[in-house]
Amino acid sequence: MATRGNTNSMQRVKVYRLNEDGQWDDKGTGHITMDYMERSEVFNLYVIDEDDNATLLAHRISIDNIYKQQDDSIISWIDPQHSAQLALSFQETAGCTIVW
Repeated sequence: MATRGNTNSMQRVKVYRLNEDGQWDDKGTGHITMDYMERSEVFNLYVIDEDDNATLLAHRISIDNIYKQQDDSIISWIDPQHSAQLALSFQETAGCTIVW
């Protein structure tokens, strides 16, 4: 099992999920990390809540082209596993660029 990386303000994000009414629900603010799982040869993305260290988001990064970058600080996608539209809004554009 891989360990989660360090956290800093460049990777501070808000997690949003599109609800049935077409509005974005704020699911919390946390720090993003990405891990490479050697056994399965996949990358996973995690957002860990900045207040209580709970996992706000665990996402297996897809090799399919499902991701969109918007306004230099937002990455959005439709998660096929959960049939949900998700978005990450980065505090710093540099953090978005690194993850992108």
